[in-house]
Amino acid sequence: MAFVSCAQPNGLQRPADTGKFMLRNRIPPADPKKYNSVFDARNWQNPYLMVKANGIDARPISAATDVPAMSPADVMAYLEKLPSNTWPYGLVVAVSENGVRAPGDDAPIKKNTDELLRLLEEAGVKVKLWPSA
Repeated sequence: MAFVSCAQPNGLQRPADTGKFMLRNRIPPADPKKYNSVFDARNWQNPYLMVKANGIDARPISAATDVPAMSPADVMAYLEKLPSNTWPYGLVVAVSENGVRAPGDDAPIKKNTDELLRLLEEAGVKVKLWPSA
């Protein structure tokens, strides 16, 4: 993340976060006490990410419709735009790989998973891995 100086009303300088991931500035840290007892994806209340060969499906609990598959970078931009009430457990997402695969899906799913996990870690988002179906 990049930091630049910004003038404050009192004339002092403070670092301003100009990085692309601002989630951790508005969403509280993950609270495992709130989600460690959730064992069924139907009961998960934070964003749920399904990694597929053609991209990632993001499924926030509050979404009325499914969002088209996105690249890992697009998922991060999507998460940044979600309202604070979409994060009742704090800054944590569930991630699962698609269990139904066609021949040749393993490599793109692994690539998408690796990139997504790297970006989530970079953004300070905790990951709860769920087994694939």
